[in-house]
Amino acid sequence: MKKMVYFLLSLRPKQWVAKNILIFAAMIFSLHIFETVYIFRSLLAFCIFSLIAGSIYVFNDIIDREKDRLHPEKRNRPIASGKLDPALAAWLAGILLASSMGASYFLSREFFIITSIYVIQNILYSFYLKHMVIIDIMVLAFGFVLRVMAGAVVNGIHMYPWILISTFLGAVFLALIKRRQELVKMAAVNNRGDTRHTLKIYTVSLLDQMISISTATTLIAYIMYVLSPDVQAKFGTDRLFYTVPFVIFAIFRYLYLSYTKGEGESPSEIIYTDLPFTLSGILWVVLFILLVKGVI
Repeated sequence: MKKMVYFLLSLRPKQWVAKNILIFAAMIFSLHIFETVYIFRSLLAFCIFSLIAGSIYVFNDIIDREKDRLHPEKRNRPIASGKLDPALAAWLAGILLASSMGASYFLSREFFIITSIYVIQNILYSFYLKHMVIIDIMVLAFGFVLRVMAGAVVNGIHMYPWILISTFLGAVFLALIKRRQELVKMAAVNNRGDTRHTLKIYTVSLLDQMISISTATTLIAYIMYVLSPDVQAKFGTDRLFYTVPFVIFAIFRYLYLSYTKGEGESPSEIIYTDLPFTLSGILWVVLFILLVKGVI
């Protein structure tokens, strides 16, 4: 029984909501949020994608278990700590991954293609791409774009390029801060690069410059999205720019927590623990819906 509990923990369920909630983005921003069919298909896609992502996490933990033991926090993971046998974990994850991929095919052929791309991407990342500077950041960010696309294709919703670009840039922002915080933490215990090869190459100053650029470009991309004539025509309002302050606050709040509190290595932890950040995201979605509905 304990082995199954450790396996479930290795699937990292706490990260499912924080990362895979993007699957609901297409449904929410296309105003199908109150339609049962769209809600049901989005929930199915969320569950299937979460199980697929969880399986990938397990395989990553198996591959990285030796390096994870050098990390002050990752060493407590079930596989790295020795609480869960790697062979058993691989067997269970393989069954879960195969069954989840089968479910994705029956839900939607396009959804299956996207989940397949996600799996292939993560296999390449685990063995090769995570050792390549800058590429490792972009691969992580592309995974978030795939989540948005997954939620769109499963419901046959068209996604405007600007929202995909905004998602990608926002994910780059998060990935860069994650790398920065990991670099700072590992440098403090004098084993920089022992847990991740690229940490030998990245510097704090370089990552800070890249974070500044990604911050600015993310905001610009979102502003261009809400000011796009096509988007305004689709939603029937030219007031979507009212949502911009909430996006600015969320980004600045994340920077504040990262640079002054030492957080940011785990985005899911901020979502679960920081009320102002989470509340700004909720208010942003609510305001967007009210504007499109013509309430405001």
